[in-house]
Amino acid sequence: MMKIFEDNLDRPATTRAKIFRFLLEAPRTIEELAKATSVTKNAIRAQIALLQREGMVEIQGTVKSGRRPAARYGLRAGSDVQFSKAYPLVFSALIRSLAKDLSDEEFKGLMSRLGKDLAGSVPRPPGSPKERIENVVGVLKSLGSPAQAREEDEDVVITSPACLISAAVSADARVCGAMETFVREMTGLPVQECCQHGERPACRFKIKIPKDDGTADPIRENT
Repeated sequence: MMKIFEDNLDRPATTRAKIFRFLLEAPRTIEELAKATSVTKNAIRAQIALLQREGMVEIQGTVKSGRRPAARYGLRAGSDVQFSKAYPLVFSALIRSLAKDLSDEEFKGLMSRLGKDLAGSVPRPPGSPKERIENVVGVLKSLGSPAQAREEDEDVVITSPACLISAAVSADARVCGAMETFVREMTGLPVQECCQHGERPACRFKIKIPKDDGTADPIRENT
């Protein structure tokens, strides 16, 4: 097993971590996981059901077992990211390398294209400006951000005390331009990045709402 997973999966191991440890190796049935982890089958079923709802585990075949086949559960592609410390390290190193090799204009242009590509990879349902803002907040939350939107004077501000790409932003604050473009593309509205940078980045994107948008409803908190 790769070393980058060991620190996060070792001592003291929760039932969830134990399940991930063995599913990283190969798909397994409930009974196999129960034996491997020394946890009851009911406890394993509860964790597997939760992981399925979170989109991290899926059925990957069956095996003969008693009267009917038993499902074998495996990790969905990309779900192992949460146990890897390599991604932020590689991402931040890449950002530093790009910052050295590219001019300021080239770097900002690259971040803008990255933001557009990110926006193109997620659904963008139509709706009023405020509905589109609520949608992008929902997308950020689904990615793990505690983002919230609130009205501020005639604008709407999306804030988050925790940055999703903090390692990259700490490497070069201009990376926030990618997220600024992402929010702009998702909402179709003017966006100004006013984030807190440094070792503990925090997000803040000010969005200009058209005065004639015809929407009087306040922004709803997306939970």
